[in-house]
Amino acid sequence: MKSRKPVKSRSVRLPGPRASYSELDRFFERHEGPELVEQDVMELDPDRADLDRMLREYWKQPNTRQLNIRIPATAKRLIERLAKRKTVEVSTLVRVWVIEGMRREAREPVSRRPT
Repeated sequence: MKSRKPVKSRSVRLPGPRASYSELDRFFERHEGPELVEQDVMELDPDRADLDRMLREYWKQPNTRQLNIRIPATAKRLIERLAKRKTVEVSTLVRVWVIEGMRREAREPVSRRPT
């Protein structure tokens, strides 16, 4: 069996300050978080107090801000069916999923490499 040579870490070319959303999208599609941390493009913040504080504040605030996302048509239909099955509004179901995801992320310990 042939052994693989270690892959050299390539230099990351950052998008410019006026990069479009599509350019940013392509950048993050090509680069993984650990690679960007390793090359000092991004850094990990071990202090999670701000996340905990924001989650506590969230529950006291009304839903006044809007967030628009693009998803495939099939995913939208699936979400609509799931919401109907649960007898809730689509936006309510997605909001619950987002909040659950934020809580999960806030609880996870910070690590340099995914396991």
